[in-house]
Amino acid sequence: MNFHTKIALHYLKPKNNSFISLLSFISVMGIMIGVMALIVVISVMSGFDHALEKRVIGIESQIIVLNYNGYVNNYKKAVKKISSVKGVKNISPFIYTDIMISSASTSTGSVLRGIDVKTEEKVTDLKRYLIKGRLSGLDNKNKNEIVLGKVLAQNLGVSVGDKVTIVSPEGQITPFGIIPKTERFIVCGIINSGMYNYDSTLSFVSLKNAQAFLGLPKNWVTGIEIKLDNLSSANRFARKIAAKLNRNKTSSSYYALSWEELNKNLFSAIKLEKLTMFVILSLIVLVAAFNIISTLIMVVMEKRKDIAILKSIGASSKDIMFIFIAQGVIIGAIGTSLGLLSGFLICYLEKTYNIISLPSSVYYITTLPVRMTAGEFIIIGSSALFLSFAATLYPSFKAGKIDPAEGVRHE
Repeated sequence: MNFHTKIALHYLKPKNNSFISLLSFISVMGIMIGVMALIVVISVMSGFDHALEKRVIGIESQIIVLNYNGYVNNYKKAVKKISSVKGVKNISPFIYTDIMISSASTSTGSVLRGIDVKTEEKVTDLKRYLIKGRLSGLDNKNKNEIVLGKVLAQNLGVSVGDKVTIVSPEGQITPFGIIPKTERFIVCGIINSGMYNYDSTLSFVSLKNAQAFLGLPKNWVTGIEIKLDNLSSANRFARKIAAKLNRNKTSSSYYALSWEELNKNLFSAIKLEKLTMFVILSLIVLVAAFNIISTLIMVVMEKRKDIAILKSIGASSKDIMFIFIAQGVIIGAIGTSLGLLSGFLICYLEKTYNIISLPSSVYYITTLPVRMTAGEFIIIGSSALFLSFAATLYPSFKAGKIDPAEGVRHE
């Protein structure tokens, strides 16, 4: 320990001037509370972000491949090409179209998804969100069966075993003109993803039933869902897969979108909110940093004689500056360390014991999600230390400028 730090620690010890000690304590507590608040809030927001990410991927898959012409014809050929890309884990074709769906009492709009149940389970977590019935019912060859989102089923007033009618907006040509194409289905399952946009609109049938309903050939689909070995590489793989499918073609007919691109607005809004909260809560640390300025100015005024003596025995202005910089940084380091520790403990207790519960009717989760990352701890801790250091510059500069003769004379 050098003499700058020793003297700085000596000045921090409680003396007769209880007011300066109180200011030091307030500075430490201010930084601690600010850092603790930042850790807790940012960790909770990261938890919400991660939970939302899992829900979205659980319904939509990591990458989808579509065709500019509307449908992927001869999709098995496309699947074969995609399978050859290293890093692709599972693949599933799907149909996607807007429909009207009606029950005995009411009707509403819906998004119909035709899926291959066996391959769909390998690319999404649809089965995990099933709260009633069975997903395997979609493969029933003797009956037309359908799975509905929870909110959609509630709006229609139906449950498992009830009948619904789906209506295609495109219709079909008959001798009497174009009339809507309809088909009766039995509800075989209900899913609850916890995401209102999904649960209020989505309905699922088998891929074959969707193709038959839309009058599509058996080798035609709307797109292809893809699951990767590494989720973080979704954007890069989307471009790679599109390039693979469009190779040796005169024009690009295929394009691929990652889950991040499909939900860009949603996750951008969350990131912006997270940044806003970081800036707002950083103001608490900034206020505490101003307390450090006040504390050091008071110490400089009180220690003018000490500064004069130190300069008289050979200490330079730079040495005096370093003493007060060290004092401010020590205050900041203590507050930051206590804030990081208390923030970690609060997050750990919540994550382990689920102390705070959330109403399932409002949120898609029942407990407050917490996700702590080393990177966020480092950023928050470094920011607090930087503000503490910046707060020391003015008072330490003033201390370094004190003339020894003036310091002794004022005493």
